[in-house]
Amino acid sequence: MNNQKQLRKYANSFVSSIKPNIKGGYNISANIHPTNGKGATIEFEIEESRKSNISFVPAVESVNKTLATIEQRLIGGNIEGVTFAGTNVYMDGNRIVIIKGDNEHSSWDNKAARADVQKVISPRGED
Repeated sequence: MNNQKQLRKYANSFVSSIKPNIKGGYNISANIHPTNGKGATIEFEIEESRKSNISFVPAVESVNKTLATIEQRLIGGNIEGVTFAGTNVYMDGNRIVIIKGDNEHSSWDNKAARADVQKVISPRGED
């Protein structure tokens, strides 16, 4: 997924949906990792007093390449053999990492962003 307009729209919708659940004085920034293949990864970072920002890194071949370069504890070893499908949510400290394995519009629209926020804030990932 290398549609920067769609990825930015998703990130903005995610941030605006989760913001009411974040303590005052904290902001959320997004670091978007597009791919030239299927899927993309977005790292949301919650930080005190830092201004919210959405930034892009250069597109890579696959989600696997992204996960091999960012700090993550989700998958170790040879990550090239892993296949991602649907939406995967990984939380670590003050970061929320969204990993999506497809380019379907319905995976990256406002409704999907709101549903993904519910996975983070709901006790069992339910509405």
